[in-house]
Amino acid sequence: MLVGQDRGGKTSLMRRLLGLPFNKYQPSTTGIDVNVIELSEQNAEDPWKKREVKKFMTSESEARTVLYKKTAEYLDRGIQRNLEDNDSDLDIDSGVQEYFEGDAPEPVKPVKRRKLLSEEISEIKSQANILTTEHDQKEVLRVFVSDFAGQSIYYDTHGCFVKPHCPYVLVHDLSLEFDKPAVPRFKASEEEEEIEMKNPHLNTNLDHFTSWLKFLQGLGRCQDQQFPNKSGHCTTAKGENFKLPPILIAFTHNDKVKGNDSKLDCVQKRINKVLSEGKYEIVVPEFFLIDNTLEGDDGDDVRKLRRKLFDLSNAVLDQEILMPVKWLDFEAALSQKLSLDCKYIPVDEAKRKAKACGVGEFDQAIKFLHRQGVVVHHSGSSKVVLDPHWLMNRFTKVISMPGKLDALSRHALDVFRQNGILFREYLHKLEDAELLEELMQMFNLICLCQHDGKAAFYVPSVAPTMIAGEELEANNVPSLFVTFPRQLVPMGLFTKLQVRLISDWEKRFPNQQATPSFYCNYSLLPLIIDGDVYDVCLIDLHEVIKVAVFPKQDGNHFKFASHLLATLKKCLDDLKSPDQLLFSMTSYNLEVECSCCFGKEERKCPRHHEIQCHSDRCGHRHFWKLSDLQRFYNDKSPAVCRSDKRSSKVFDIKNVKIWLNTDTIDSQKPTQESKKSSKESPMCSSCASKDETPLSSDRDKWPIGKIENSSIHEIRRLLDVAKRSKEPLMSALGGFDQTTAAYIETKYERQGGVGTAQEVLDKWGSRKKENNVGALKKILEDTMQRVDVVDEIEKWEKLSVCHGCGIKLNQPH
Repeated sequence: MLVGQDRGGKTSLMRRLLGLPFNKYQPSTTGIDVNVIELSEQNAEDPWKKREVKKFMTSESEARTVLYKKTAEYLDRGIQRNLEDNDSDLDIDSGVQEYFEGDAPEPVKPVKRRKLLSEEISEIKSQANILTTEHDQKEVLRVFVSDFAGQSIYYDTHGCFVKPHCPYVLVHDLSLEFDKPAVPRFKASEEEEEIEMKNPHLNTNLDHFTSWLKFLQGLGRCQDQQFPNKSGHCTTAKGENFKLPPILIAFTHNDKVKGNDSKLDCVQKRINKVLSEGKYEIVVPEFFLIDNTLEGDDGDDVRKLRRKLFDLSNAVLDQEILMPVKWLDFEAALSQKLSLDCKYIPVDEAKRKAKACGVGEFDQAIKFLHRQGVVVHHSGSSKVVLDPHWLMNRFTKVISMPGKLDALSRHALDVFRQNGILFREYLHKLEDAELLEELMQMFNLICLCQHDGKAAFYVPSVAPTMIAGEELEANNVPSLFVTFPRQLVPMGLFTKLQVRLISDWEKRFPNQQATPSFYCNYSLLPLIIDGDVYDVCLIDLHEVIKVAVFPKQDGNHFKFASHLLATLKKCLDDLKSPDQLLFSMTSYNLEVECSCCFGKEERKCPRHHEIQCHSDRCGHRHFWKLSDLQRFYNDKSPAVCRSDKRSSKVFDIKNVKIWLNTDTIDSQKPTQESKKSSKESPMCSSCASKDETPLSSDRDKWPIGKIENSSIHEIRRLLDVAKRSKEPLMSALGGFDQTTAAYIETKYERQGGVGTAQEVLDKWGSRKKENNVGALKKILEDTMQRVDVVDEIEKWEKLSVCHGCGIKLNQPH
């Protein structure tokens, strides 16, 4: 995949790889262009030839070849020593299963213990040799080369279609100065002039370059989380080591710096410094100089680049991710449905295909294919899209509304471009409108609203830019900041968060009257609770997201802050779901600025060139995590800022108390009076004699493991009836990688799923303190729609139980 800054030469590089002549009037890419190439060892360095491919999935014959070849490999690799011990037959469970256990924390699928006869082994190897010979005679590697548009308007859809394991080429224009502000440009057609666009974050060209590095690094981390058994270290056929996804750096516009060795040397040193400081192990340590204006293959590194991409693509294919054979059959069955006239099928038809292939765990199988970019299926969607590239183009068509419209549609176009509002009637004029509306809402790309009395959608990604002005700072409510481990807002997250926050708030508090204002980098959300109005501003600061709150009335704002924090956490946790395909959204923190050192940096900031800059983006030496401040508050410990090496300062936690759980001290360290109160926190005689600290009087804060035995037994029984749930239990709770989830499902499959809920709830509840009764109830209500289970929890909440160990107490006579 070719990625990088807009107008950086990605499309021209694609043409160069294909041996096509340079087009100096080349228009900007809209969305994504995909070229299908077939390569062999002999022609890998020659200009690549395109071919038409109608199917992007594994075919039945390809699946058959893979099955026999891999089985033969496992036999050779895992059980060679068993052959020496067994004269006549072989225990496949002790051999092949041993191979699986060596690569996975738990087996992907329980394997029946059966002796493989030596004749069967010979037959498998014979078939594998035949199929391998047929394949080697052709020896063709099919490569899909994708050219991603560099304009930020398309970033929200890019995240849905990137692959977490393929090779990437990060393109940089050598004619650009790293430290100068980037100038976004767009060229609509060969005839039209290139136009300049706004740069709302004042990003430099280096910012753009490092943003892509961080995004791609996030893909690798996401893959590690999904498949923790994989080390990530891979080797090419030539013995060169790399990590997934491998990144090559290509310098374009080499023609503009020819003869200027000092310029080239300076760029390489700067990039090497960035790679070293950021520990970007996924970058292949080699630069490729490309002159897209050349006609032949001489004069630059294009042949070296083609060879490197061929070698890496081959090596990536060898780094297989273990999956049940039935899932491979299922993929092949879906491939048979894909055609020019059939790009998606009803989910019920996909389930029938899965059942015919013997796949019992449909949700896990389809989620695996969705995560690997083979299909697109969002949990709860009525369709399974068989061609992700086709869907990407359909999304692009919506967000790049055509400019040539009839007079009646001119108003709709103006509203779309000026306000980021798309009238529903326009969307319904497009082909596959029902599918687009459903999926774009599920991917949080659009949000239903009313405009001029008509049904419409907010489309934040195409909304205008909010020009930087006065810094926003709430006076009586301190601002929150959402931070990320790579100091970069994940690509596509801000748009989705805007849409998700307003829709989730309306679910909690219906009949919201005020109209939100959306921009691509800012949103004003008037949120109403108990008749009080609060303006909540979300601001994309590139590295962090700022959440500023402005109450419209005096009073105590703790209730609003508590609900906003809970809603914000739920939105961010939901956006980490595999469904959303936000691959670089691996984790986040909620933090507040440190007032001890804000705006006290002695060096000039790179964007405003000011000493002690008070800009939100430049002034922060560091933030305080809410989780750390909560711990300091509970322990009555000081929060000491050590940013200034000359003297330490104490951060006043009371200033941000509104964002903390101030009931914690009372529940953890109760007074003698509260200990004596048997009504508030009754204790059994055993816990009372041990002087146990009682749990909170609010049972939503209790751990799952403290629910009384008969009650938790009934809760598990109900949850084991999975067909009643809108969303599967593990998917709804989150935090279960695909291998573990598949194992748990198959483990209890023979018992009809009985036992699943106990293991899942035990694992989830013990993972972190926040996974408590209240969090479970929220998921059951909002995501799984299991009112019956919530009712059972509420029955338990009315029981008289010990606030120490959780057992049921005898009712007083």
